[in-house]
Amino acid sequence: MKAMLKRYYRETRKPVYSAALLLPFFLIYHVGTVFLKTTYINGADALIMRLLSALSVHSAFASALVLLACFVFWQLRAHASWKIEGTRLFVLFLESLLFAFLLFAGFGWLSVHFSRPLPRNSSGGLEKLVLYCGAGIYEELVFRGFLLGLLILLFTHLTSLKKRSATAMAALVASVLFSLFHYVGPGADAFTVGSFVQRALGGLYFSLLFVSRGFGVTAASHALYDILVGLAAVW
Repeated sequence: MKAMLKRYYRETRKPVYSAALLLPFFLIYHVGTVFLKTTYINGADALIMRLLSALSVHSAFASALVLLACFVFWQLRAHASWKIEGTRLFVLFLESLLFAFLLFAGFGWLSVHFSRPLPRNSSGGLEKLVLYCGAGIYEELVFRGFLLGLLILLFTHLTSLKKRSATAMAALVASVLFSLFHYVGPGADAFTVGSFVQRALGGLYFSLLFVSRGFGVTAASHALYDILVGLAAVW
């Protein structure tokens, strides 16, 4: 049993499993934004597009191309197999759902029924589902895949901190920036100390997932958590 779990842990950290796990969320978000003809997109997606536009790259699917390029680079660099086992992928989805439920049980229900942060937009249920899927992918790409990875690299090589301490410091900084990100821009939420602390703690949770289980599980858990919170708000 122990050997089987070790193999599952090792195999599901391969890039191809992350890509397969996130494909449904990716399709819901990008197909949904086109089908619904919405002008409102995820903030992290908008940030990537704005940065690319400064480099004269103008495309509604610029972020999707960046994500695809990252997966291809990651896969080639890892020299990993392209083979996917269906049962293992399904268990990986259940694992992501479990992590989403654990976070929701921690403080998601309280955020809906007590603090009630102001929504970023007045979109309908289907549009919100689309945005939740985009948030899971692109917020994790920006704040865990890029920012946390860069901060770990910087703290490891530019300070005297050991790898574990550098990772902890990087996770703390990235989580604070992740929380602050929700209060900037035209669709920003109203700032409250409670929502800021909650999002920072959520950022730490996702950082721990990213370091221990990789990008795919983290992004899927993020999207599923947002969906759970959205469902709780309706109920």
